[in-house]
Amino acid sequence: MTFNPSSLLDPQELTTPRTPTQLAQWVEEKCRLFASHEEAKEWVLLHKGPFKKFYEEVYPLSLFAIHLFEGRSDIQCLPNLDDRDDFDAVIIDYSTSPPSELKVEITLALDEKEGYNQHLRMKYFVQHGHVNVWGTLSASGTEKRGHQIDIKENEAIPRTDLVSKTFSLILSAVEGKCIRTNEAQKYGKGHILIVVFEDNQWFEPDQDIPALKTFMKQHVLTLPLNFADLYVLGLSGKTFVRFRLTKIQNFTT
Repeated sequence: MTFNPSSLLDPQELTTPRTPTQLAQWVEEKCRLFASHEEAKEWVLLHKGPFKKFYEEVYPLSLFAIHLFEGRSDIQCLPNLDDRDDFDAVIIDYSTSPPSELKVEITLALDEKEGYNQHLRMKYFVQHGHVNVWGTLSASGTEKRGHQIDIKENEAIPRTDLVSKTFSLILSAVEGKCIRTNEAQKYGKGHILIVVFEDNQWFEPDQDIPALKTFMKQHVLTLPLNFADLYVLGLSGKTFVRFRLTKIQNFTT
């Protein structure tokens, strides 16, 4: 029988307003539910259909909201599924009168090549039940005709290389939102930017966050960004760094 993704995740569920705690609890419950259904594995791991929005926007939003607003019942988080809009979610603060709104833009620290490679690794995992995270990847064929994916045994990769590569991906993600692109015209002081990166397995906050802050100050915060704040968020939930962007520019002229 063909798997129906809405049986586990109805798109309408994604846009339900929730407090930070409610959102985090709902996301955790959904992750457990997905893991218990073998027929959903391909959809979940390859981020197909509604699972793409769940894992690439709503899941990071839940981590962000808990970091910044944990325990607040006067905060509501509203994910947005419409790609035509200039935000991925809205956070409403009901502690003010009238309530204030903050538009949230979420971007992944993955360039086209790295994103494609991750997709192939997950595809290999779906097919074989295991995958070497650090092994060299090669592939032939196409999505329609079928991929032949080969991943070698895990290789020793210096931590300095992992740090350098990750910081470079963060920089590229932010560059895609700066005023050298048409993207930045959409944003303003009512927007924040969250850059999400994979920090599981190797990232060590005690020593890597200071290096991240230095890198951001030297290479990222100098970019012409049209946001109120920039956040770097790790998918493990352990890494959360806020950067104030005080030089908000007006691009209406």
